[in-house]
Amino acid sequence: MAMDDASERRREIGRRVAQWRVRRGLSRGRFAELCERSLSWVDKVESGERGLLRLPMLERVAEVLHVSVETLADTAEIRQARHCLDLFEVSAIRSALQSYQAISRVFIPSAAEPPDLDRLTQQVTYAWTVYQNAHWPLLGQTLPRLLTTAQAAVAAYPGTDDQARRARTLLSQAYQVTASTLIKLDEFDLAWLAAERGFVLAEETGDSLLIGAAARQVVRSLMFLKHYDQSLELVRVSIDRLEPERDSGSPAYLSLYGMLFLGGSVCAARASKPAVARDLLDEGHSVARQLGYDGNEYFTAFGPTNVHLYRVGVQLRLGDGVGVLSAARQVPPNDLSRLPKERRSSYYLDVAWGHSLAGHPDDAVSALLTTENLFPDVVRCRPFAIDLIDTLRRSASGTRAQELKQLAARAGLKDDD
Repeated sequence: MAMDDASERRREIGRRVAQWRVRRGLSRGRFAELCERSLSWVDKVESGERGLLRLPMLERVAEVLHVSVETLADTAEIRQARHCLDLFEVSAIRSALQSYQAISRVFIPSAAEPPDLDRLTQQVTYAWTVYQNAHWPLLGQTLPRLLTTAQAAVAAYPGTDDQARRARTLLSQAYQVTASTLIKLDEFDLAWLAAERGFVLAEETGDSLLIGAAARQVVRSLMFLKHYDQSLELVRVSIDRLEPERDSGSPAYLSLYGMLFLGGSVCAARASKPAVARDLLDEGHSVARQLGYDGNEYFTAFGPTNVHLYRVGVQLRLGDGVGVLSAARQVPPNDLSRLPKERRSSYYLDVAWGHSLAGHPDDAVSALLTTENLFPDVVRCRPFAIDLIDTLRRSASGTRAQELKQLAARAGLKDDD
């Protein structure tokens, strides 16, 4: 290897070490301590002045950072890992959900100073914003801390006064954004746990809108666990609960109310109930017309355009590829561009799957490549996208096969996967 190549490799590995150290929340001093090395050693490694030449030391650094040796030393794997939540981060979310602090407020030690609820509100908003921008690694860093802080806030503000209700509201919302994230990553059991916790807290507050928002996450979690009847029953109960206020409903109310219909339509489609799915879609469309614009109340992105996207999704869950493509032609491009990244990327993936179901593999590959160009993190991280890549590469041929092979490599799929 030429001297310049060796120097560049040291610098690249050093950059990766620094990136993962920061992602794990380790200071340079703490990292040096865990590696049993000096602070100057850390500085030299991260700057590329010193290389991790011996395998035992490389293994030690990887162990401290909770990554594989390949993640530090192999370009393909680091490319994938940089964009996605990894097992360590999912484990940290699991620990926060399963902590005794999540189920009991009796044994939580008193904090020196209760969490600031204004700051916690900002943190919840930030987590939802990161979710809607599909920034998975940042969610992996954000959610465990958010859950722990919000749990501590509920413990610090017991009773039924305004502060106590506000703390419960914020913890419920933290559980809801966690459930949404876990659903995208196919961690359905954990998503159900987060959704159920958020629903219980919402009911404690008595806030009908918060209850509706929390019910949405329970509906989705039940659906992905294939408990379709229970999911649809909760949709009906939640709709009935909110129905009396429809005529005078605020934008937030209409958004949550309308999203219950849309969520129910997807559940009905997955349950092979096309008539129910279409009726629920039509009701959701009616609520969207009443709202009159594409909003984002309660981070729902609810409005007429999102209804179009759900029509696409319903056709996909009914297994109708031609129906997916037909529904997609009704989506206004300019309005689509204004929706959050999470909604747009899900739509693009649905269309790619639609081409596959309709028997258009080349178009499906083109749609996937377009989606990757717009939303690389989504294509490389979401199991829903990985499954499509894997499905297509088994039958692709010619130029498309080579493009798909390269895409599969970028998504972390090996030839023998």
